[in-house]
Amino acid sequence: MTDCDLCGRALPIVIPIRTFPPLLKFAYPEGLWKGLCEICLDSAQKTYLSINKDEISCRRNKCVLCGKKGRVYPVEIQIPDFSKGVIKRQVNVCTNCLESINEAYTWFKREQIERSGCGHGHEH
Repeated sequence: MTDCDLCGRALPIVIPIRTFPPLLKFAYPEGLWKGLCEICLDSAQKTYLSINKDEISCRRNKCVLCGKKGRVYPVEIQIPDFSKGVIKRQVNVCTNCLESINEAYTWFKREQIERSGCGHGHEH
């Protein structure tokens, strides 16, 4: 079991997202991998599609995925809670991580389509 790096939901499999933490850029020049659940991936993809590339975010804070300080965008996540069901909260994600999320989203959806094309769950 592993946890989603945004909402903390424990799942057997998460979708890998490549991040580039500025403090570790020399130790890991190829980036570090974070894992997101499908719900957080969809929510972050909606944020990515809604931002205007020419418009600069007025939010200045720290990205929850890579730790980069600067301009970030709010992503709504749903944190599971046993007493309240689901708590909705916004976390800050930078443009670089949103672009990585977009790449992972396209890869994940393509894989889902390819798997659903085969009726019995294995590759030919």
